[in-house]
Order: sequence, then C-alpha cells, then structure tokens
Amino acid sequence: MRVVITGGAGFIASHITERLLDKSEKIYLIDNLMRTNNLRNIKHLLNDKVEFVNEDISKFDFTSLDGITHLFHLASPRINRCAEDNVEGHQTISDGGFNVVDYCAKNNVKLFFASTASVYQKPKVFPIEENISCSPHTIYGAGKLYTEHLIKSYDNMYGLDYTINRFFSVYGVRMDNEGVYTEVIFNWLNSIKEGNKELTVFGNPDEKVLDLVYVDDVVDAILLTTFNSNKEVFNVSTETGITLTDLIKCISKVTNTDVKINIVPETRTDIETKRVGSVSKLKKLGWNMNTNMERGIRKTWEWINND
Repeated sequence: MRVVITGGAGFIASHITERLLDKSEKIYLIDNLMRTNNLRNIKHLLNDKVEFVNEDISKFDFTSLDGITHLFHLASPRINRCAEDNVEGHQTISDGGFNVVDYCAKNNVKLFFASTASVYQKPKVFPIEENISCSPHTIYGAGKLYTEHLIKSYDNMYGLDYTINRFFSVYGVRMDNEGVYTEVIFNWLNSIKEGNKELTVFGNPDEKVLDLVYVDDVVDAILLTTFNSNKEVFNVSTETGITLTDLIKCISKVTNTDVKINIVPETRTDIETKRVGSVSKLKKLGWNMNTNMERGIRKTWEWINND
C-alpha cells in the first residue's frame, strides 16, 4: 500500500501509522499543525518510508503524490475551535473534505473518513443507530455531515470506495495536550500530576454522560472497517457511556488521589448531556472494545507521568 493520512501529525493518526508500517510501502502524513503545533506525536516514526508534509489539505495537490492506494482523512479542527472561527472550520472541514473526496474518486483511491457523533442532534433513543436522521447544530458537525454526503454523491456520480466511522469521544496516549482545546481527561490528569486535587466540572456531573473510547480500540475499528467493508457508515462507541461522576471516581482510583469536585455553571451549548452510540454493525465485523475505562485511564496516566 501507498498511504496518505491527513491530520497526520495528530493523536489518532500517529497510532494508525504505527499499525500500517509493516503493510505499507510509503506513508505520507499531511498536516498544517493547526492542532498539535509540533511533530511530537510522529517524530519517532519519520524515516524513508514515513514522510511528513506540512500543507493545508484544502489547498494541497494530492496528485503530486505517486501511486496512492488508500487515504485516511482525519484532518479537522476541534469542535470549539470551529465555533470560535467559523471560516477556518468551514475551510478545513468542508473545503478540505471536497479536495480529498474529489481526489479519491477521480484517482481510484480507497477513502476512510473520520466523521463524528456530532452529526446527531439531541437524539431521544439510545444507543444511537447509524440510520437515524442527522441534523447537526454546529459548524463542526455540519461540515462532517456535508463531507459524508459529498462522499456518497461522488460515489453515485463516479464510483468511490469508502468507509465512514463516526467517532464518539476518543482518548488515550498522545491525545491533544496543548492549548485551550485539550480534552477534559488530559486536563484533569495533568492537574493531578501537578498537585492540584480539585477538578472543575461544568454542570451536574451525574447528568453528563461521555462515550469515551480508548484510541487502540478506535484504530482497531478504523482498520477493520477500511479493509473489511465498503460504502458503509459505522459508529465507534462504548454503547453505554460513563457519567462524569463515575469518570472522576475512576481517575481518583487510578491516580490514588482523593480528588475534590468544583462544580460551576455550564457555559457551552455545543455539547450534548448524553450521546452514546450503537455498535451492533461494528460488532458484526468482529470488533470488540478491548480497553475498559480503568485500563485506558491507567495507560493515559502513565503516559502523562512519563512525558
């Protein structure tokens, strides 16, 4: 295989690259470093086989790369960054998505697209099935759903091999850890590492349910669906979720820390109180979640302490 990974310097991309090394002749990691600001996630991977390309995917000429067989499209700003800069969010997700899809369809490249649970708006039935109506209410979710529809339109017009995964919340080793867009798990664990035992929670921690999937299980889903399905959409989820209260209990146990909770009013409107997805389709392909919450938090905690 000759592979392109957009968002190639990122968290999930670094794990995909590790898993594809033995199967690939060449891997191009394309990233403008919008999210990471550096190469820390991939510097151990760069060699004659793995090449980093510092480019904006909305403008990059993919035809400059020879013989590409697979493209994993993961590039995207975070949801709250899109809310703060609508133009940048649209350009990266929608224009970038068009550039990727147009290239793959016209050059016979298998496309994997990392979509999101944010395409679902306020579902009333849980766990969420992939076939329910989608009506996102954020720039981020709208851009992802637009790209999904674009993929299907190009397939109808030209023929396109593709797989779409809708990620819920992904966490683990190398998760985003710089700037104002870091995940709550990293922020809480890093705060404990620095000696602060008080964790700030926005809103009622008993009511908020996160669907947190460890990165190794997410990469299992990506590779399984890419190489064993075609023209399908799959949720990547725990199917149950965890309340913030139980998450904090788990963090307290793993870190051996008696944490205190500081509850403050919720200020964000782009986060659902609960959003957990069905993975029945994914399980039919043979996927199982192998990393439970305690094990995943422990791995992440060890990484933060050794970083």
